Amino acid sequence: MNGSGAGSGQPILTTARMIFRPFTRDDLSLIAELHRDPEVGRYMGGIWSDDEITAALERFVTEHATRGHSKWAVFTTEGAFVGRAGISLWPATGELELGYAFRPEYWGQGLATEAARAIADWAFAHTEVDHIIAFTDPQNFGSQRVLERIGMTRLGDRDMGFGGPSAYFEMKRP
Repeated sequence: MNGSGAGSGQPILTTARMIFRPFTRDDLSLIAELHRDPEVGRYMGGIWSDDEITAALERFVTEHATRGHSKWAVFTTEGAFVGRAGISLWPATGELELGYAFRPEYWGQGLATEAARAIADWAFAHTEVDHIIAFTDPQNFGSQRVLERIGMTRLGDRDMGFGGPSAYFEMKRP
């Protein structure tokens, strides 16, 4: 891990096993490491280009600075980079979208469920929205199970702008 570890900013959220903090512009190598992994890209449109990586990081930094939330850098409590997760504005609909992408070595350990549950709770505690959305590739059954486990409801498939349908989920404010 580079010098942009979990301690490089005030945590926004913590869980039993993870720390979430806002991305900084110094985190380019972390986003690049995540989105250049072919397994991560399998359900996210492939390996991201340098321009896509740079644009995503800029969106995360800017959105957090202006809205107080976005996709955040996620680390284990020991400081290892896990991936990104958070809640951000989905521009096409104006709704808040829960999303996550973790490095493959952290799959299958319940971390995505732990993160998604904590993020949903955070969103309802810190925003006024009456619901949040999430979506995934229709073939990404693992991610769909995560969303169902935290209480999201699948409302069919919708075109979210990725050249085909996405499995679309919603959770209403408790």
